[in-house]
Amino acid sequence: MRSYWFIPSLLGLLLAALPAHAGGRLLKWQFDQDERQLEIVTETDVSPRAYLVPDPTRVVIDLPNTQLGQANSEKELRKRFQSLRAGQFDQYTTRIVIELGKKYRVSPRSVRIEGVAPNRWLIKLPKPKRYSFQDRRALAVRRRPIPLVVSPPRNSSLASTPSAPSSPSSSLPPSPWRSSSQRPTVVIDPGHGGRDPGAIGIGGLKEVQVVLPISQEVERILRSKGVNVIMTRSTDQYVSLQGRVSIAERARGKVFVSIHANAISLSRPDVNGVETFYYQTGRSLAQSIHSSIHRRIRIGDRGVRQARFYVLRKSSMPASLVEVGFVTGSLDSPRLRQPAFRKQMADAIAEGILSHLGIR
Repeated sequence: MRSYWFIPSLLGLLLAALPAHAGGRLLKWQFDQDERQLEIVTETDVSPRAYLVPDPTRVVIDLPNTQLGQANSEKELRKRFQSLRAGQFDQYTTRIVIELGKKYRVSPRSVRIEGVAPNRWLIKLPKPKRYSFQDRRALAVRRRPIPLVVSPPRNSSLASTPSAPSSPSSSLPPSPWRSSSQRPTVVIDPGHGGRDPGAIGIGGLKEVQVVLPISQEVERILRSKGVNVIMTRSTDQYVSLQGRVSIAERARGKVFVSIHANAISLSRPDVNGVETFYYQTGRSLAQSIHSSIHRRIRIGDRGVRQARFYVLRKSSMPASLVEVGFVTGSLDSPRLRQPAFRKQMADAIAEGILSHLGIR
């Protein structure tokens, strides 16, 4: 096995001043090859440092003051990607490396590193391109790592110049719903599906096994109240993030609700509970759903938070993403397996949506 993990010649550049003590742990690192996106979740707030290292092309993400909490790990990838690695680079720093295939490269200007929250980061890669002859000549001259731009989460102390996000709906047609006499359209988005099973938890419980039944029950309840419901998927099929948003936009939904199940490392079964997200205009919707769940169900409360998830940012209508519990949680996982509990969760989500719409 080739090893580009500890690169002696890069130590001086890649190691900045280290913090005085080790901080929280790396809770999640998951790479979606179809979306070319790495999601990182840490136990405490972190300010990543990132670099593009050529020949072979590697995107290197250092998480200062973060512990891996397990042995170094490597996952083989496919298509234009070679592998994904995570390891303890030094006493204080966890390092994650995405390595491309030998023949492929990406432009450093096209790699986007965005903070969703101070402890949640998305690394988005462009479609890798094959090396050209000119690329090879350039590599012969410059082999040093190239620092990548890291965009801190908005409204966070990590951001040096926070600013209000622009409205995602400024160039989109207005919602057609103008009066209470019209039936509102609600878009329900069961997360993942098909070749993407989502998170896998205790006993092999898959996220897709949880979210589709809940979503279908939410659909049934809303329809019984006279609401027009559009599902981004009704079977176990793959739908891209852009495809989900496109379905919602074509339907001109009044609200968009994405339903997911959460997960972190199987070594953290103590982490349980519901959390609900919004981006900009969906705060009231998220709070209504979250409050409804906690009125009906005794389950851990991880709060309502702002996030820059794709389906939230790109939807012109108020949008919310609900994490109905942890498939890796010792408390949540057994309950999420139970049809009766999933129905209870669906009832609560539907009630929150109806309350937001002013429908009794």
